[in-house]
Amino acid sequence: MKLVYFGSDVFLSCFEYFLREHQVLALYTYHNDEDYFTEYAIVQRARELGIPVLYGSISPEEISRYFTEQGCELFFIAEYNRILTLPKGLPAFRGINIHSSLLPQGRSYYPIEAAMERSLTRGGVTLHKLAQQLDQGDILAQRAFEITDAMDSVDVYLRCAANAREMTEEVIGNLDACWAAAQPQREKLPYWRRPKSELLTLRHDMSGREALAVFRCFNAMTQVELNGTWFYVTAVTAGSAPLLADVRQLAPSRALYRVSDGHLRLHIYPMEV
Repeated sequence: MKLVYFGSDVFLSCFEYFLREHQVLALYTYHNDEDYFTEYAIVQRARELGIPVLYGSISPEEISRYFTEQGCELFFIAEYNRILTLPKGLPAFRGINIHSSLLPQGRSYYPIEAAMERSLTRGGVTLHKLAQQLDQGDILAQRAFEITDAMDSVDVYLRCAANAREMTEEVIGNLDACWAAAQPQREKLPYWRRPKSELLTLRHDMSGREALAVFRCFNAMTQVELNGTWFYVTAVTAGSAPLLADVRQLAPSRALYRVSDGHLRLHIYPMEV
């Protein structure tokens, strides 16, 4: 099968499946500093094999050309940050999206972080037909798993990826039957918005445990202000020794940060202004 793949490192294992079993015509991807999983590995893999790598949006005309001129049979979307404008009058078009929730619950660009914010104990991943309405296409396959107190948001991403790889092989291996049997999403549940900035932010009046709980939920979306500059937090450890200053920056990527019962040892990355 010839396909165009849209995605990042979140579902890299699905991309590897398509590289092994099918023909990937192009990779569309994006970069976002607040994402723990970026596009680094998937871009490297595509370039090793001479697959075109494109950033930015794709037009309906370009979509049509893939199907009418290059023999494309499928668009596969796996953690992509743009909504595709679907072409009209193109019967050959098929698109599949992977979504990291049990749709219709969890329609969102941030389904995992929003699930962690809500302290859900059950998560999952859904394969569905691409639709013009975000995350509302007919469901092709779905799997659920438990979210335990020992798991953080990265654990949930990895659990989604493992299930998605197996589901992708099953659906693509029997695509016509799965396509015909897809189930509409009939419930109209609310869209989960991006967690509010104050929930993502570390503060001096927090305890070390509270700060770690923020990072457990939001990981690289966690943010902190150090001496007037905002940073993403890429790793955090809590210590009990008091810190006399509010902030002690040890290096461009490392800092100590005072909290109510000790300090935090932060690995940080500056936000783009």
